[in-house]
Amino acid sequence: MLVLLKIKEIEQMIALEKQKGKTIGFVPTMGALHQGHISLINFSKQQTDITVCSIFVNPTQFNNQSDLKHYPRTPEVDIKLLEAAGCDILYMPGVEDVYPENDTAFTG
Repeated sequence: MLVLLKIKEIEQMIALEKQKGKTIGFVPTMGALHQGHISLINFSKQQTDITVCSIFVNPTQFNNQSDLKHYPRTPEVDIKLLEAAGCDILYMPGVEDVYPENDTAFTG
């Protein structure tokens, strides 16, 4: 499984695969993966040529900063689950990659 951290990397990879005529499935998550997420990966693998999963704990989804701080983050376990499920690409951006102009608002 290819792990990408920057938006330019995922954009380039998707463009390359599309040029090859491949179909792309996308499963966005906030990590702390469970069987429901894996079932979506499995479905994508059946329906598309390339399956991409993202793990991004989005700070804009939390009203309470304490909830954001305590949200479970299990990247090592998540990576193992995705590899076992046959996910092709994992995109794990940082806040600064998703919100480049506002990253200080979310990081303190």
